[in-house]
Amino acid sequence: KAYMPTYSTSEATKNALVMAAGELFAEYGIEAVTTREIARKAGENTGIIHYHFGGKEGLVNAVMDFVNEPWCMDPLGSFLKEHRHHLGTPEGQEMVLSHLVKIFFSVHFSPVRPSWCCTMAFRILQKELDISLETFDTAVRSFVNVFLEVYRTVTGDDDFERGYIWCSSIVAPAVLFSLIPMNIKRMHPDGGPTDEFITKLEKFCIQNAISTLNRLKKTSTPQQNQAEQ
Repeated sequence: KAYMPTYSTSEATKNALVMAAGELFAEYGIEAVTTREIARKAGENTGIIHYHFGGKEGLVNAVMDFVNEPWCMDPLGSFLKEHRHHLGTPEGQEMVLSHLVKIFFSVHFSPVRPSWCCTMAFRILQKELDISLETFDTAVRSFVNVFLEVYRTVTGDDDFERGYIWCSSIVAPAVLFSLIPMNIKRMHPDGGPTDEFITKLEKFCIQNAISTLNRLKKTSTPQQNQAEQ
């Protein structure tokens, strides 16, 4: 008689496979990891991967669904939509930017999500797959568009490249540290970053976002200033 898993057992097994696959994919690359290795790490048999996901490709998609989940709710866009009216004053601009960076950090360095999520997203974004485009639209394009809107609204500058460079400079330190965690572990005098380190990094990114935006406002052209008014 064929084994028919209960719903709770089935969900637990799927979750274990997603966690095992995500960790292995992030460390070694998708192509280098076999379904046998994933099943072994999850404490399951190889056939269960085909049963739940239809094979390795389906499992990759499931891993990325997990990685993208917190971005699907568009937390940055939702916040900006509700507080866009504050961008009319310098104080409001600082408030909005501070909260946007904090929201980014709360997702990017979430204490309740595996650290491999960021590395896995980076690996997928380097490929030409359907899930790569989905990840780009969900996790990258969404936050870039939010910061671009802030940039254009505050500076009156419609130069996409200047705006893109500005928003990239805000999140680049966070992305770098999450993608290559061994660098800070090797450099840190205590052998690795702490929660306090992440807090300091967040404050630095907020200060950088505000100070660079203020400088860009001052260097905008007369046409841009007129557009802003």
